[in-house]
Amino acid sequence: MKQFLLIWMVLSAGLTACSETSEPSVPAVGRASEVAPQAKFLPVRVVELVHEPVLESRVFAGTTRAVNRAIMRSQIAGRVASLPVTLGKKVQSGDVLLELYNPEANPAAQSAERQWRRLESQQTQRQRDFDRISLLYDKGTASLQEFEQVRTDLDALTDATLSAKKQFNRAQQLNMERWITAPFAGVVTTIDTDIGEVVSPGQALLGIADPAQTEVEMVINDDIATNVKVGDSVSVMLPFEQNSKRQGVVTEISPFRERGALPSIVLAFPGQEVRPGIAVHARFEINRGDGFKVPMSALVRNGEGAVIYRVNSTHKVEAVPVNMGLMQADGIVISAAEELSLNAGEEIVVAGSHRLFDGANVEVLP
Repeated sequence: MKQFLLIWMVLSAGLTACSETSEPSVPAVGRASEVAPQAKFLPVRVVELVHEPVLESRVFAGTTRAVNRAIMRSQIAGRVASLPVTLGKKVQSGDVLLELYNPEANPAAQSAERQWRRLESQQTQRQRDFDRISLLYDKGTASLQEFEQVRTDLDALTDATLSAKKQFNRAQQLNMERWITAPFAGVVTTIDTDIGEVVSPGQALLGIADPAQTEVEMVINDDIATNVKVGDSVSVMLPFEQNSKRQGVVTEISPFRERGALPSIVLAFPGQEVRPGIAVHARFEINRGDGFKVPMSALVRNGEGAVIYRVNSTHKVEAVPVNMGLMQADGIVISAAEELSLNAGEEIVVAGSHRLFDGANVEVLP
């Protein structure tokens, strides 16, 4: 029994000691209130709002062509006797491109020349007669009737000679039309006939173009036609060329081509190498006044549209709903929505806005 009591006393003393050593330490009541929580500052980058010109961009497409180009047509009827050129052949000014055979052109020219020469000879003889009769009339040995008759004959022959010369020139020109020659140096672009084919006056035979100078004609809208003028520079892109940027100059504007048709514009490329027959894109920019322009990274989408964050003097941000306007080359035009306003000089968050909320504390990074 004594042994049992002794064991029970030892166990009781051990439990008491364990309970004293395992009691958790409780901090002082006032310690948590002594350390104030620090506000969290979110790092951001900002830009300053400034009024900038607002440009509306419009892009139109077209295909380049040679400035000097011509469609060669026949002025007379005939049969194609010779065709010494091929597609893509380079020719010089005056080179024969095609020869027509017309059995009447050369004889008609020769007959007209003979008629002119005959009348010219008669006019020369009649002029000598008039000079002689004038001298006799002055001496009183020729009558007035003889003088008037010779003068009338001379005037009639003079008129007939002039008419015959005009007919000869016309016939000679028609005879020369048998040879179709190049009006300028260039390249043969089209051939619409072949040897042995009979052609009629006005029929298209060949096309020639000078690739040294190119231009592009494109259809535009009325807004562009009324806001550009001859001499304006236009940015042009060549999407299929390595060096794709060119500067076009407006050379022609046709605001009223025909009823119901859109206006057209012609751009040249002075001093620049542009091949004919390639697709190009021209960007026209119209000034729409001034406005605030921000990078796209400044916009934060929400369920009602988009907002930007404006930093105030206490380094807090304010969410400002905005209306989005015209896209620009380096951003987008915005305006404050509802009754809010934006002012020049205010700082707008452009980096780090995805973590922000209205009233958040921020640290502006350089």
